[in-house]
Amino acid sequence: MKHQSSRSKAALRQRRHRFYALLLVATVLVIASFGLPFGLRRLAFIGNFVLSALLAIELGGALARPQRRRPADHLYRLLGVVNIAAQVLWLMAPRELRLVGLPLLIAFTLFIAWSLERLIHCLAKERQVGGRVVAGALAGYLLLGISGGLVLSVIDTLHPGSFVSSLSHHVLSLPAAMADAAAGLPVTRAWDLNFLSLNYFAFVSLTTVGYGDIIPVTPAAQMVSIGLSVAGPLYIAVVMGVLISRLTLQNDQVRDAAQEDDAGS
Repeated sequence: MKHQSSRSKAALRQRRHRFYALLLVATVLVIASFGLPFGLRRLAFIGNFVLSALLAIELGGALARPQRRRPADHLYRLLGVVNIAAQVLWLMAPRELRLVGLPLLIAFTLFIAWSLERLIHCLAKERQVGGRVVAGALAGYLLLGISGGLVLSVIDTLHPGSFVSSLSHHVLSLPAAMADAAAGLPVTRAWDLNFLSLNYFAFVSLTTVGYGDIIPVTPAAQMVSIGLSVAGPLYIAVVMGVLISRLTLQNDQVRDAAQEDDAGS
């Protein structure tokens, strides 16, 4: 029975490590897609769907609650489904119906905050800090930046012109839209806008670098920018605390094992 329990824990640990690696790959690919030409840059939206599905499936299952499922797990997965549906609605709805972004703003913020809490809970279960565990911690940070970019993009569609360039003073999401309009393509959906600068600004705010090349000009944009500036250091502080405690435990185990070997010899 004890041997079976040990194998079950080992299998769960391997599944967690596999999830950390997949999450890091997915987040890196989403960020890399921002550097593609505008048409291919839309792959980032599809990447957000994949991230939401991956989080809902893995963190809503055995990784978070290996013993038994709780109502909160089902609620978490349901929130993930609602989040994906809200993203599709926001991307495809006419810009005149920009208020459809409000449900996405609420659902996505709650889902990502809950996901990060569950991810940190998984990291806290680790007994040894290796490459996969560090990958999971890094993936969480990148996920926070990607999520911030999407939230800023939604705010910009709810209130166009929420962010402007300090150099040219133009609205950040308009140049690509104007180019599409000049080419005879309809510019009626969030899908047709260019949110590259807002995703860049999300990571600048998250890292508290603050280059000053982008200015949030509406109260909502300013408050979210402040929130990202607080969330970035807070995440690092919490995760570093978890990893340092795991490293301390790991070193204690190595020292105890060495002392036992010395005593036995």
